[in-house]
Amino acid sequence: MNTVSVDLPFDQIKKALRHLPAQEKIALWRLLDEDLDRPAIARRFASSVNSIRKAYAHISEQEVMADAVKATRQVRKAHNAKSRS
Repeated sequence: MNTVSVDLPFDQIKKALRHLPAQEKIALWRLLDEDLDRPAIARRFASSVNSIRKAYAHISEQEVMADAVKATRQVRKAHNAKSRS
Protein backbone atom coordinates (compact mmCIF):
# COMPACT_ATOMS: atom_id res chain seq x y z
CA MET A 1 0.00 0.00 0.00
CA ASN A 2 1.35 3.44 -0.92
CA THR A 3 1.27 6.28 1.56
CA VAL A 4 0.55 9.82 0.48
CA SER A 5 1.43 12.80 2.61
CA VAL A 6 -0.35 16.08 1.98
CA ASP A 7 0.42 19.32 3.77
CA LEU A 8 -2.68 21.48 3.35
CA PRO A 9 -4.26 23.97 5.72
CA PHE A 10 -7.54 22.75 7.18
CA ASP A 11 -9.47 25.54 5.45
CA GLN A 12 -8.28 24.33 2.05
CA ILE A 13 -9.34 20.79 2.89
CA LYS A 14 -12.80 22.03 3.93
CA LYS A 15 -13.11 24.04 0.73
CA ALA A 16 -12.18 21.01 -1.39
CA LEU A 17 -14.60 18.75 0.47
CA ARG A 18 -17.47 21.17 -0.11
CA HIS A 19 -17.03 20.64 -3.87
CA LEU A 20 -17.37 16.85 -3.66
CA PRO A 21 -20.55 15.23 -4.99
CA ALA A 22 -23.04 14.16 -2.31
CA GLN A 23 -22.30 10.43 -2.73
CA GLU A 24 -18.57 10.99 -2.17
CA LYS A 25 -19.29 13.11 0.91
CA ILE A 26 -21.41 10.27 2.30
CA ALA A 27 -18.68 7.72 1.59
CA LEU A 28 -16.11 9.96 3.29
CA TRP A 29 -18.40 10.51 6.28
CA ARG A 30 -18.84 6.73 6.68
CA LEU A 31 -15.10 6.19 6.47
CA LEU A 32 -14.34 8.87 9.07
CA ASP A 33 -17.20 7.72 11.30
CA GLU A 34 -15.44 4.38 11.76
CA ASP A 35 -12.47 6.20 13.32
CA LEU A 36 -14.52 7.93 16.02
CA ASP A 37 -14.04 6.82 19.60
CA ARG A 38 -17.67 7.13 20.65
CA PRO A 39 -17.12 6.15 24.32
CA ALA A 40 -14.44 8.88 24.63
CA ILE A 41 -16.79 11.42 23.05
CA ALA A 42 -19.57 10.38 25.44
CA ARG A 43 -17.21 10.72 28.43
CA ARG A 44 -16.11 14.21 27.36
CA PHE A 45 -19.72 15.26 26.82
CA ALA A 46 -20.80 13.90 30.21
CA SER A 47 -17.87 15.65 31.87
CA SER A 48 -18.83 18.95 30.23
CA VAL A 49 -22.45 18.60 31.29
CA ASN A 50 -21.40 17.80 34.86
CA SER A 51 -19.10 20.83 34.94
CA ILE A 52 -21.94 23.07 33.77
CA ARG A 53 -24.29 21.60 36.36
CA LYS A 54 -21.73 22.19 39.14
CA ALA A 55 -21.07 25.77 38.01
CA TYR A 56 -24.77 26.62 38.03
CA ALA A 57 -25.96 24.44 40.90
CA HIS A 58 -26.97 27.54 42.88
CA ILE A 59 -29.48 28.57 40.18
CA SER A 60 -32.96 27.10 40.53
CA GLU A 61 -34.75 25.17 37.80
CA GLN A 62 -37.44 27.86 37.85
CA GLU A 63 -34.86 30.59 37.04
CA VAL A 64 -33.38 28.49 34.27
CA MET A 65 -36.79 27.93 32.68
CA ALA A 66 -37.70 31.61 32.99
CA ASP A 67 -34.45 32.54 31.21
CA ALA A 68 -35.08 29.91 28.52
CA VAL A 69 -38.60 31.22 27.88
CA LYS A 70 -37.30 34.81 27.74
CA ALA A 71 -34.52 33.86 25.31
CA THR A 72 -36.94 31.91 23.13
CA ARG A 73 -39.29 34.90 22.93
CA GLN A 74 -36.39 37.21 22.00
CA VAL A 75 -35.21 34.90 19.23
CA ARG A 76 -38.71 34.46 17.84
CA LYS A 77 -39.30 38.21 17.92
CA ALA A 78 -36.02 38.85 16.08
CA HIS A 79 -36.77 36.10 13.58
CA ASN A 80 -40.27 37.44 12.89
CA ALA A 81 -38.91 40.98 12.45
CA LYS A 82 -36.27 39.67 10.04
CA SER A 83 -38.88 37.69 8.07
CA ARG A 84 -40.99 40.79 7.53
CA SER A 85 -38.16 42.86 6.10
